[in-house]
Amino acid sequence: MINVFPKVKEIKYSKDVYKMKDKSIAFFDKPNEIVKKELDAFLNLQVGKSKKADVRFFIDKKLSLEAYRLEVKKDVINVYHKEAVGAYYAVKTLKQIIKNNEIECLEIYDEPDMRVRGFMYDISRNKVPKLETVFKIIDIMSDLKMNHFELYVEGFSFEYQSFKDYLKKDGYITLEEYKAIEKYANEHFIDFVPNQNGFGHMAAWLEKKEFSDLAECPEGIDLWGTHRAPSTLNPLDEKSIELLKKMYQDMLPISNSKYFNMNFDEPFELGKGKSKAECEKLGLGKVYLDYTLKAYKEIKKYKKIPLIWGDVLNNHPELFKKLPKDMIFVDWGYDAFYSFSKNLKKLKQAKVKFIAAPGTTSWCSLALRQSDWIENIANACWAVKENGGEGLLLTDWGDVGHMQMLPFSYAPLVYAGLMSYRCTEGVYLTVKQYLNKFVFKDEENLLADAIMDLGTYNRFENSYNGNGTSTFYMLLWIFYAFKEQDHLAYVKEKMKYNTLNYKKYQSAKEYLNYKKKEIDLIKFSEPLIKEEITWTIDMISLLQKINVCGNESLDKSLRVIMSKEVIEEAKKVKNELSRLWVLRNKQSSLDETLIYIDKLIEFSEERLKYIEGVKK
Repeated sequence: MINVFPKVKEIKYSKDVYKMKDKSIAFFDKPNEIVKKELDAFLNLQVGKSKKADVRFFIDKKLSLEAYRLEVKKDVINVYHKEAVGAYYAVKTLKQIIKNNEIECLEIYDEPDMRVRGFMYDISRNKVPKLETVFKIIDIMSDLKMNHFELYVEGFSFEYQSFKDYLKKDGYITLEEYKAIEKYANEHFIDFVPNQNGFGHMAAWLEKKEFSDLAECPEGIDLWGTHRAPSTLNPLDEKSIELLKKMYQDMLPISNSKYFNMNFDEPFELGKGKSKAECEKLGLGKVYLDYTLKAYKEIKKYKKIPLIWGDVLNNHPELFKKLPKDMIFVDWGYDAFYSFSKNLKKLKQAKVKFIAAPGTTSWCSLALRQSDWIENIANACWAVKENGGEGLLLTDWGDVGHMQMLPFSYAPLVYAGLMSYRCTEGVYLTVKQYLNKFVFKDEENLLADAIMDLGTYNRFENSYNGNGTSTFYMLLWIFYAFKEQDHLAYVKEKMKYNTLNYKKYQSAKEYLNYKKKEIDLIKFSEPLIKEEITWTIDMISLLQKINVCGNESLDKSLRVIMSKEVIEEAKKVKNELSRLWVLRNKQSSLDETLIYIDKLIEFSEERLKYIEGVKK
């Protein structure tokens, strides 16, 4: 029996094998150029009208929009579809099961389990991808029969015509690029959905003098162990809506999608500043909803259906009934224990349309958190299927400088694509096969195992961390430490439960060295991936060495030697990141990401002096 990726709804096999003959294709309706181009790409077929053609396409109006029937007989391949997208998906299946111009005779009936099968990629944490990088993502999504793509925008990573003075050279998606991405996505039957935040996550806007008076808390707030700059708009100020109007008029008219992700997540300061009295009077949820409905009114002027993150309204289920009927609620959570089933059940009962949004876990981890992304994506898919949701939106964020390399996100992207198309048991077992054959093109079948296994490095840490690893948090706490008076004391306090003992550090070091040797043995069809994996291993090793240098039970001379090594290794890691960054991405705000490594060096130099007794 052959493997079919993704798993199809119904399949029947026979003992015969069909061998391609004339290399021709026939449409018994009007020819679809996109379908022809896709089929021609791997079979070199010529369009003809003969009933003896190798592949024949027929319209079947009884099928659903994305469904198809595929008949591989001894003498011909017949494809039945209602719309072009169904024919396109049939071709994708053919691409995945044909070998040496032969196919085992079979009959397939197939259609996706979920209407929305999406991926959202963050372009707003210093890293803006080049056009070819975005096209690569779309290619992978297309083969997985995914149909919804978003680029997450906060700040100035999109070419706003009304705010050109704030655009940073080589740091945003231009209008020309946006339309090119939309065209490329649409040619692959993928809806390119505009995305833009407009409530929380507005720090980049509020730091500009022109908009600073719109901040809910102009002085910022203390959050997660540090003081954060203002990031939330004042929902009571009409000028906040006026700002949104300009942002919307710059982005929404150029999009042909009928959807728009308005975001509106994590307004951390809401009710803590200018809106405090109103929130105490009406309730925080009501103030949030009132502002949301004002934005909704503006969005509807462009005839878009809005998607909205659910973190605020999940805490105010009594307001579900007041949401517009066409608004799609996006419930997000990025850890294995996140309860999609509980939240989506409530949304179903309230008759609210919803999408589940798990995560790749690439951010704040560098190499993923394997135990989390597997269960997180599976939990989301099963909960959507059980509760009749619209679908799935896999998220790939860039928190803390977007240091993770793109290939690490391929495994969860493949898993989400496979599971959202066919939510069934055993799908995870096909991920490695799929990655090696169709993404990495690794005939030795080694790379997928090697890269996915790196997502287990956190097993050497002292405890489980949600939304990141304690190894990565070393980077974050050091960065935050420079906002405090005593840098060393701040980091020591933050890492008091997560500082490694030397034995555990040695185990982690041996494991990472083994992974590096393993990578050296693999033949890469794309050499850049090897360099990206190697850098990731070096960065994880560096952070763990910085961690163990803080263990005061270690011999002083050992801590001195290791601290000196850290400083030199950090310089090399910084230079290599600078080189690799621009191979897939624009220069963007690389300098702002490199600051994190600069702080590692500065902190390590300061701690070295302390260990040597030079500084008290």
